[in-house]
Amino acid sequence: MTTPETTSPAVPAAAEPASDPWRPRGRAVPRAPRAVRALLPGPSPERVSDVPADIAMMSDIRVARTLVGPPFPVSPLASKRWLVRERAFVTALFAAYAEGTFRPAACYPFTVLRERLPDSTEEYVGQVTVMYAGDGETRRTPVNETWEEWRTRTKVFEIGAALRPEWHRKGLATAAVRVAMHDWAIPQMGCTELRAECLASNIGSVKIWQKYGFVEDPEFRTEVQIFEAKGAGSSRAAC
Repeated sequence: MTTPETTSPAVPAAAEPASDPWRPRGRAVPRAPRAVRALLPGPSPERVSDVPADIAMMSDIRVARTLVGPPFPVSPLASKRWLVRERAFVTALFAAYAEGTFRPAACYPFTVLRERLPDSTEEYVGQVTVMYAGDGETRRTPVNETWEEWRTRTKVFEIGAALRPEWHRKGLATAAVRVAMHDWAIPQMGCTELRAECLASNIGSVKIWQKYGFVEDPEFRTEVQIFEAKGAGSSRAAC
């Protein structure tokens, strides 16, 4: 039985860019940054067509055993609920843009990673998410009073990634996480504390968070029960 833990990082806010490449021209329509298009195989918001691929990935034991959740195997209903939730976040983002509110952005909209195939079709690769951790979470890092007024002082955000097994160990998750954090979560959502959760046995994930300065907070280390379908047993996790 493994005894995982999760790294609990706090990423400081990045310096404000000299110009705002995210401010749309004319009608408020966000677009993927150049860095995303260069590094990743086509990140974009969720689509209805993503449901079968999401179910397949999350129901693959090679992926599922590295995650505390979601339930295993993933049901079509659970995946559809995920789609509805994520699309609601993106809808809120567009609504805010239409009203002229560009910061803080309501969500990270480019969660799904895709590979562009030679025939111009796209194939689901995985996802990177950044979301509000909830009202019950208390920040662990000090507030910097020099931050811009629009940045959140109290909210804590969580970041996570999951890729199809054939895309593991290729550096894609590392690149995708960097884009999500430094091109959007910090400069657009106003994140001033980010947390990531992973099992200690998931060495690849631990290394990703360490690369970006995440450090484990022992106070968040806890024990979680692994479902029998995932191998059962008791594991430790911290966030």
